[in-house]
Amino acid sequence: MTTRRDPIVEEVRKHREAIAREHGNRLGAIIAALRREEASWPAGTVSRPSKAIVTRGSRPKSPSTRQPNKRLHRTAARHVR
Repeated sequence: MTTRRDPIVEEVRKHREAIAREHGNRLGAIIAALRREEASWPAGTVSRPSKAIVTRGSRPKSPSTRQPNKRLHRTAARHVR
């Protein structure tokens, strides 16, 4: 089986290897360099507040969701034997 070579993926890998080589393949040094570069961006970065995690039952029920879904619930006639 032969795999196709994607030129975009190849270019990304080439740059990743160059950055790693430039910083001695040390992850901490790479992260510090990226943070320094990010701090110099003129537009800065965007921080958004994290979203609240909604667990089942924590959301208040609206009147429309209190009614059973009639397509999924058996009718009284089916319970009679």
